[in-house]
Amino acid sequence: MNQIRFTTVAIALIITLVILLSGYKLYDKYYVGNSLQETINQIVETEDIKIAKQETHPTVYIRSSEIKNLQTVYQKTAEVVHQKLGPEFRIVFMDERTEKLSSLYEKSSFVIQEGIATGKFQEMHKRVQELADAEDVKCHLTMDSFNIYLELNDNQGYLYEVIPCQSQLGEQEKPGSEAN
Repeated sequence: MNQIRFTTVAIALIITLVILLSGYKLYDKYYVGNSLQETINQIVETEDIKIAKQETHPTVYIRSSEIKNLQTVYQKTAEVVHQKLGPEFRIVFMDERTEKLSSLYEKSSFVIQEGIATGKFQEMHKRVQELADAEDVKCHLTMDSFNIYLELNDNQGYLYEVIPCQSQLGEQEKPGSEAN
C-alpha cells in the first residue's frame, strides 16, 4: 500500500515539474522574447535578437541593419532590456565588420582608452576622426556619462562599439587606494 502511494506521489511530482518547466519555457520564449523583440523593433528595425542567459554575463545580442544613431538606440534599448530582463544583462549590437573596419577599430581603441584615462575627450574625438578620414571611413563618435559610442562605415560593412567610460581598474588596483 505504501509502495503504491510513494509511486503515485513520485509520478505526480514528476508530471508537475514537467508542466511547470514547460510553462516557464513557453512564457520565457513567447512572452518575454517576443515582447522584447516587438518593443526593440519600435526603437530600431532588427533582423534578429538572441537572449543568452547562460553566459557569464547574460547578454542580449541584437542584429540590425545599419543604425543611424547608436547612442540613442543603445540608451533606449538598454532601458527596455533592463525593465524586462534586469540590470545584469549586457547589450551587444552585432555588426558586419570588414577587415578594414576591424583594423581601424584596433588603432582607434588606443586613442579611445587614452581619452578615457586622461579625460581629453575632444582630443580623442579629433584623433579618431582623423584616423577614420585617413582610411576613407565614415565615423560617428559620441558619448555620455557612461559610454563612448563608435560607429564606423566603409560602404562595405559597418562596426558598432559601445565602450564603457569607467576606469578599467578595480578600486583595489587604483594607485593610492587603501588596499595598496
